[in-house]
Amino acid sequence: MLDVGSGIGELSRKFASLGHQAAACDCFPESEWTHGGAVGYTRCDLAAGLPYPDESFDYIVCLEVIEHVENPMALCRDIGRVLRKGGRLYMSTPNILNMRSRVKFLLDGSFLFFNIPPIEWDRKEGRPSVHVHPIRFHELEYYLHKAGLEVDTAFTNLRSFSWRLFPPLEWLIRLYARHMTKRSHRPDRIALDRIYARILTDDLLFGTHLIVDARHADRSTSPRSQS
Repeated sequence: MLDVGSGIGELSRKFASLGHQAAACDCFPESEWTHGGAVGYTRCDLAAGLPYPDESFDYIVCLEVIEHVENPMALCRDIGRVLRKGGRLYMSTPNILNMRSRVKFLLDGSFLFFNIPPIEWDRKEGRPSVHVHPIRFHELEYYLHKAGLEVDTAFTNLRSFSWRLFPPLEWLIRLYARHMTKRSHRPDRIALDRIYARILTDDLLFGTHLIVDARHADRSTSPRSQS
């Protein structure tokens, strides 16, 4: 398994302790890696691509990384390149579709976790790497699709139901989604049932972080590719 953007490597070390052959990559020098040979660490610049051959890994985790990179789609394509056919990716990013983030955007034009202007964030010493790209489920699903991966499940690490104290807001969101879904059934539109079924789950309406479980589909043998 590969931990992309591993940080100090606690997750990849945990996988290694469970018997997995673990590798990790991030931007800091090898001399700062503290886990020795238990995890194979490689320094890399994600903007330049992953330093591994094609189809090298059965599993890849990429947690709270994609919102930091210059080109999220390029990262997804490179993950698709080094993941074996039938392999699985677990990726997370801040969930900007939850109710708290939607209200925040309405009030001040910024999403949850993206309130600091990136240029000021980048200039301030001691700050972690910049949150550049707020990504909805819609875009993340598309990036992975273009990389040859299909999302099986989308969930969260933590739900905050405090916003259910304002039920009219949730009702309004669901009522509007129903209206838009009905309109999308016209002959000249694209049906929205599938996407609303994804993004109106409790996980995406109340979850702090969006987590997807995606598999590398071998489209060369799929019925669609043969038609």
